[in-house]
Amino acid sequence: MTPKEVVARFFEEGYTNKNYEYIIACVADGYIDHSPAGARSNADAVGILKAVAEQFSGLRVEMLDVFAEGDMVATRVLYDGIHTGECMGIPATGKRIQFEALENFRVEGGRIVESWGYWPDKEIERKLLAP
Repeated sequence: MTPKEVVARFFEEGYTNKNYEYIIACVADGYIDHSPAGARSNADAVGILKAVAEQFSGLRVEMLDVFAEGDMVATRVLYDGIHTGECMGIPATGKRIQFEALENFRVEGGRIVESWGYWPDKEIERKLLAP
């Protein structure tokens, strides 16, 4: 698979299908997440995916943009789900929200070895707290 295909499948298997065994296989053991989430292994990456699944049920993820050059893949992703678990200290609201995030990856030997992800925390918080 190309780096672009590896990343696309990561989103599909991790967020949509909740196939965490695939995530363990496609993310390197020594994976480093440079985002605030700060995962330091493929098991940590699975933990983050599980936490997001608890926060937002029925989560749909759509890759709006995907660019690849060499081993680097840049994405703009639309997340859409129902807030059913605590997120950023905010108890479940039952609201459906959408937000876009930027997530970049480095793929080596068919496995994700590093990522840089930025979710719009203030936008998410504003949407969850809105009346």
